[in-house]
Amino acid sequence: MNTEELIPKTRWTAERIARLGFLIGLGWEAKRVAEDPLIVSTPNNVHRQAQRFGLAFRAVPASPLRLPPEAAELYDAAAAKRGLTREALIRLLLVVAAEDQTLLDNILDDGA
Repeated sequence: MNTEELIPKTRWTAERIARLGFLIGLGWEAKRVAEDPLIVSTPNNVHRQAQRFGLAFRAVPASPLRLPPEAAELYDAAAAKRGLTREALIRLLLVVAAEDQTLLDNILDDGA
């Protein structure tokens, strides 16, 4: 990671504001939004800017799929490593598993 990535951004450009709205819309928490490479800020500043731009954090995650906290953390870490949201990662896993009947059967049979 180069030092430029660690320096907090100071201007809220149209691109950063759009990204802020997108991530909030996905149901991300302020801490996670603040760590996004395009946002690079503090959770408190993320909250202030969201309020400034008329954006609201949801009390309930955007995902209709409720996961145990431990599983959610694992999926979030795997998604972040790949630059995806949790929902996009889960969708990708489902599509890949569906493409291979043997893999799908093994997952389902081993998990039972």
